[in-house]
Formats: sequence, structure tokens, C-alpha cells
Amino acid sequence: MNSNQPALLDLWAVAATLWRRRRMVIIVTGGAAAASVIISLLLPNWFMAQTRLLLPARTGSGILSSAILGSLPPAASSLLGGITGDYQRYLSILDSRTVKESVVMQFDLATVYDVADSDSPVYAAIQALDSNVEFVVDEEYNHLLVRVYDREPVRAADMANHFVRELNRVNADLASQTAGRFRRYVEQRYAETELELDSVATALEALQQASGLLDPRAQGQVFAEGLTAFRLAAWQNEMQYEALLELYGPEHSAVRSAKSAMDAADKRYRDMLEGQERLMPVAQDSIPAVARQFFELELQATMLGTLLEATRPVVEEARLEEQRRIEAVQVVDAATPPVEKARPRRSVIVVASTLSAFVLVLTYVLLFDWWRRNHARLAARLAAASRA
Repeated sequence: MNSNQPALLDLWAVAATLWRRRRMVIIVTGGAAAASVIISLLLPNWFMAQTRLLLPARTGSGILSSAILGSLPPAASSLLGGITGDYQRYLSILDSRTVKESVVMQFDLATVYDVADSDSPVYAAIQALDSNVEFVVDEEYNHLLVRVYDREPVRAADMANHFVRELNRVNADLASQTAGRFRRYVEQRYAETELELDSVATALEALQQASGLLDPRAQGQVFAEGLTAFRLAAWQNEMQYEALLELYGPEHSAVRSAKSAMDAADKRYRDMLEGQERLMPVAQDSIPAVARQFFELELQATMLGTLLEATRPVVEEARLEEQRRIEAVQVVDAATPPVEKARPRRSVIVVASTLSAFVLVLTYVLLFDWWRRNHARLAARLAAASRA
């Protein structure tokens, strides 16, 4: 019981002090309440207009989106006009100086916000606009809200809708610029590939003229068959000559004829080995090197032709993508002039001001009473401390 007495006495002392100063507390609190009511009534009404936006359902078109955008990270895809599934790109555009400056100039906000006489009217108007616009992403329903506050309901709605138009315009310009750079890159690569293919074709033609070969594989197969036939004929003539030589001796006319036939067949066979036949005008020991050159050139031609075939539709799609106007967002609800005011919230202002005044006057009363009771003791202690 005794331990609680000091606390109870303090509470009763506080209550007694406040009771003695009750008139002051009531007057100050009531005056603050009345003043807040008057001031809140004098404040101009501000109206809020908003538009609700969604990301477009499509993510691109044709070959460019499926063949190119599909392999890119989301950020790069977004730059080419693809949709990343979030609103960071569009929030950045809406909050950009370009868009806000367009709104300021369109609606002469420097005059509306009474900053036309400042050193930098446009900058001052943008600063004022920042406090009167909100970009809110609703995570539950996945849509974007553009809210604009203004003293004129119609102007608030027009400004919100203008933000959306500027968003689509700037997004389309950025996407078009990026698509243009991509189109120029693809066209350059396509032209370089065409030049490489022309060089390969020229080298292949030069090799054909130098070697006399048109199709080494087909000609080689026919050459092998012909060479085999010549070798067989030479062998048969040689066997016939040996048989006649054994039978009639070297001076017999039949033997001499057989020898001439054998020599002719052998010469034809050797000439063919040395590349003196039109069918294969390349020496046998040079065939592997020439064939390898043909193979390498044909391989390059095939690869470059395939690249050109695959790149040609991408070039056409990139050209179309550069011209296509990309819609950034879809408008679900366009902004309309609001009927009810959005601010100021007069009841909140009155309640907050009254409570603040009540707390401040209570604090003042208690501090003043404490100082009145203790200032003499504190002054004595300070004087003693100074003498020491």
C-alpha cells in the first residue's frame, strides 16, 4: 500500500494541476478546433481521376518474337517490344521527365500551379506535378492505376488520359529505335553473308577452270570405272602378246601387232593416271588435294546458303517490327471527370489539429506548473554550483 502512494499522489497532483488550468485547456483546444474547421473550409477542393491499365496479351509477332526474342533475357526482350510480365518499364516511362514535361506543356501547369514567375517554370511545375500524380500497381489483380489530382475535375481526367497516350507514344518510339538498330544489324550480317557466298562461288569457279573438273565425285566415279577398263585391256593385251610371242617368236607379224596393241593400251592407261584424259584432267597424285579444295568450298557454300535462307525471313520481320507501333498498355477504364472530391479530408484535419492542440496545451500546463514549483530550488543549486 505504501509503495503505491507516491504514484497515486503524483497522479492526483497532475489531475489537480490540470483541473486548475481547465479553462486554459478548454479555450486553447476549442480555439484550435474552431481554427482548423475554418482553415479546412477555406482549403480548395482537389479531385482525383484515375485510369486502369493492363499489359497487352500479345508478346510480339512472327519470326522475330519466336526465333529471336524467345532466346533473350526479359530485359532485352522488353526493349524489343516484348512483354516481361511486370510494369517496371512502364513505371519508368510514366515517371520520366519527358512524359511529365509533356503534361506540363499540354495543360500549361506552370500557370495552373502559379509558378510561371519562377526561375525555371517548367521544372517547378514538374515538382508540383509530382505531388499530384500517383502510379500504383495492384498486385492482387495485376493492373496499373494512373491517378491525377487537380482542382478541376475535367482537367484531372484529361491529364490522366494524356499520361496514357504519352506512355504508348514513348514506348513505341523506344521500341522502334531498338528494332531499327536490330534491323540494321541483321541487314549488315545478311549482306556480309552474301558477300562471303559470292567469294566462295568465285573461288569454286576458279578452281573448276584451273583443274578442268566440274563435279569431282561424279567424274571420279566414272574415271575409276574407265581406269579399271583400261587396266584390264592393257592386261589382256599383255597376256595375248606373251602367248603369241611364246608361240611365234618376236618377228611374227601377229606378235608385232599384239605388241603394238599392248603398248597402246599401256600408254592410254598411263596417260589417264597422269591426268591427260578429258574425263579426269588431273594427275592421280593431285586428286586428293583438288577434291579436298572442292569439298571445303562446297561446304562453305552450303553453310552460307543455309544462313542466308534462315536470315532472310528474319530481315523481313525486323523491317516490319521497326514500322509496327507497339501498344504499351491496354486501357480498361479511361479516366472520367470525378464527381466527389478526393482531398482535403477536412474531418481528418480537424480531428488531428484538435488532438494536437489538446496534447500541446496539456504539456504546457504540466511543464509550467513543474517549473513554477521548482525554479527557485534549481536557481539556488545553480548559484551554489557556480560559487564552488
